[in-house]
Amino acid sequence: MKLPNKYLPDFVNKKIDMLTAAKMFKEAIDKICIEMGMDPNWETNIATADKYEYGCNKVIVVNFEAGPYDWGVSYSLGSNPNSFNPMKNLQDWYLECYYGFDVMFTPHDFNGAKEYQTIDLKQAPSKNLMNKFTVEEKND
Repeated sequence: MKLPNKYLPDFVNKKIDMLTAAKMFKEAIDKICIEMGMDPNWETNIATADKYEYGCNKVIVVNFEAGPYDWGVSYSLGSNPNSFNPMKNLQDWYLECYYGFDVMFTPHDFNGAKEYQTIDLKQAPSKNLMNKFTVEEKND
């Protein structure tokens, strides 16, 4: 299903670095979550793909598990072409998904890509949930 366009950032007309884009998208997903009557503290998160054990620290994942069915598949394939259009992508990253409820901000060139780190922000609101995270550029 398609996400509502109301809050989605414009990745079509302006080049945006991958970390900034992922954070902009996470903010939009949080607003959509709230509009749907849910709490983003429970339903959304952002982390590097290695944190979820299906990628590396050069990929940033934004997830919304209670979002519309397969929203991540639809969005990454261009269902909201005024926000992200894979056929007219001027970014040095692209989107894909692992599950239907996430999008993975993925660099075109892994060899020259930046590495990121997942940072714990706060404890999960329930025992069986993951903590809330943010992502920052890795500094060695």
